[in-house]
Amino acid sequence: MKNFSLAIIGDIHGFWTSVDTEYFSKSEYDAVLFTGDLGTYRTESTFRVAQEISKIRKPCYLVPGNHDTTSLFQLLAEILHLPSFLTWPGLPWHLRRYSRFRKELGDIRICEYSLHKEIGGLTILGARPLSMGFRLNFLPFLRKKFSVSNMADSVRKLDSLGREAAESGEDLLVLAHNGPAGLGNKASDIWGCDFRKEEGDFGDTDLATFLEHAASYGRTPNVVIAGHMHHHTKRSVLFRIWKVRKSGTLFINAARVPRVFRDAEGISWHHHVRLRRKDGAWDAEAVYLRNGKEEVFPLPELLEREKASVKEEVSLLP
Repeated sequence: MKNFSLAIIGDIHGFWTSVDTEYFSKSEYDAVLFTGDLGTYRTESTFRVAQEISKIRKPCYLVPGNHDTTSLFQLLAEILHLPSFLTWPGLPWHLRRYSRFRKELGDIRICEYSLHKEIGGLTILGARPLSMGFRLNFLPFLRKKFSVSNMADSVRKLDSLGREAAESGEDLLVLAHNGPAGLGNKASDIWGCDFRKEEGDFGDTDLATFLEHAASYGRTPNVVIAGHMHHHTKRSVLFRIWKVRKSGTLFINAARVPRVFRDAEGISWHHHVRLRRKDGAWDAEAVYLRNGKEEVFPLPELLEREKASVKEEVSLLP
């Protein structure tokens, strides 16, 4: 069975430099995977990062995040749960931004309700794009591009892709922007809510339902990768759990934001996650590059604690 080494880049939010581009281009990774949210609230920042990552000389895969191609008004409408008819007039402009986004990404493969089998022995399933967690987001866009009007539509599309992937017998990796529900309801859980007093599970229910269905027809994904819920929570908990194993599936939240940062001594660090399959077993580790070029051992104490914020097996039985 073939071994793999994949780089996972969590939500970038503008934190990308030419140093990153060169590092991943020269690396020994078989491919580079992005969980989306390339820019900030300005679409031009998204396009700038898209142009830069398109220069990586490796196969790249990306699922669009809620900051990719959307406007500030659309984001506010989702946060405030405004009726979708208020955002319908802006759909033509959203589609134009989306078209430019795809153009700026060049040869990067867009993973959105799609299967990708370019890497021998591995199938990548792209989940629902532009997710903000918990409910269906950007409905006008989803209806126009994917004929998805509700969660049931989304589940059906994911199920169809999952059954097709099962026929190949290859390992299956799901690439999403936000992770599935069902992995905890605390602020520090992998996709737990850290910005509400009552906390709660902020995972996607359509993705969780798909995973249940996949288990029933014998094609549970080996790995589920997402981001969106940032490692540094807004609560008293310092770090979010970023890696969990449950029922044979490895779940990874790669959203260390900012992914490029300086420590107290002024040293620059660049974060990503290294995902490996060795002898049929999948595992992941957080990687912190000193000045974006080399790993350092041991890491500063704070980063070692962040790196170790994982759960090797989780049971949510009552």
